Formats: sequence, C-alpha cells, structure tokens
Amino acid sequence: MRQIKEHIALIFFSLTILLNSCNDKPGLDKNKVEYIEIRKQGDTISLRLTNAQIDDLIDNINKSRLKGLTKYLPEYTLTVHLKNDSVISYGTSKNLIKQSDDKTYVIEKAEFFRALWLKQAGLSDNWFEYFPIFMGDDGLTEKKGTVDREFIENVKKVLTHYNHNWTDIRGQLLYEGPIDKELLWNYTTKANDSGWISDHK
Repeated sequence: MRQIKEHIALIFFSLTILLNSCNDKPGLDKNKVEYIEIRKQGDTISLRLTNAQIDDLIDNINKSRLKGLTKYLPEYTLTVHLKNDSVISYGTSKNLIKQSDDKTYVIEKAEFFRALWLKQAGLSDNWFEYFPIFMGDDGLTEKKGTVDREFIENVKKVLTHYNHNWTDIRGQLLYEGPIDKELLWNYTTKANDSGWISDHK
C-alpha cells in the first residue's frame, strides 16, 4: 500500500513538472530590465523603447500562451538588455515571439510588434511596408526580401502619381493607408514598365 502511494506521489510530481514545462512563459522581470530595443529585419538601426512601451511589452509577453515549436522568418528582433549586462534576443512576427530554440508564444494583440516599431519610427499603425505583387499560378502573391533600389525609386514615382503618401526609412518603403492587393499589383507592373516611368517623370 505504501509503495502504491509512493508511486502515485511520484506520478503526480512528474505530471506537475511536465505541465509546468508545457505552460512556462518567456517571462521577463521589469526590475531586471535596463532597456529594450526593436529592429526591423533588413534595417540597420535599432529603436529604443520608452519606459511605458517596455512595461506594456513585458505585460504582453508575460501573458502570452505557448504555441509550440514553430519556424518562421522574424519580421522584428527584440533585444532585451538586462541590468546584469546580459542580453536576451527574441524574433517576432505579427503576434508571435520566440527565442533561438523555436519555442513560440502567442500574445493577444495582433500586429503588436509592427505597431510598436512604427510608433518608434514616428508613424501610426496606418502605414504599411511595400512589397512587390506579382501574378503567379496561385494568384496574386507578395514577394518579400531585398528589392532593387532603382525599382523602389520607380515605385515611389507611381505612388506619387496616384497621390499616395510614402516614406523611405533607410531603404524600406512604406505607404500610408491600406492599398488593395490588385492595385498594388498594378503599381508594381507600372514600376517595372520603363515606358510608363519615362512618360511620367
């Protein structure tokens, strides 16, 4: 009987450890944080968060839930500088956040990190990064990655012609207000058309 109780206690203890490991958080202690920076992929400059933004960020991270092991290309990198001079890095995308082990957590606010970066860049969340749109076998698709500088200059001409506000942040083109994907495809096509560009100088 005693052995059965010991086995039950051991099983219960093991389950508790397992559940805790499954539900752990990438918790941050505000009192241990010196400052936090956010950097957009492809950018060379990290933007430092305000104290209020740090508090909000840590609250959101500490309330996150485990999604599991996930592979994705981070859109932003968060660098947490601790008071003991150590550094923690997170890769984020939309409302996902993970460290190098691919253990991914979900925060409640969609596009949280995008809005955070835009605010630090001096823009509202009504600004969007431009990516070329092409017609493929699966319909209109967005091509992410490095974009040729001459092409970006052509896109600026197209956006200006159609009265869209745009800004260039260290080579990353953003436009104000959502633009329909089909219209962006049209703009991409015009930017690739040397005849159209020469006619609209």
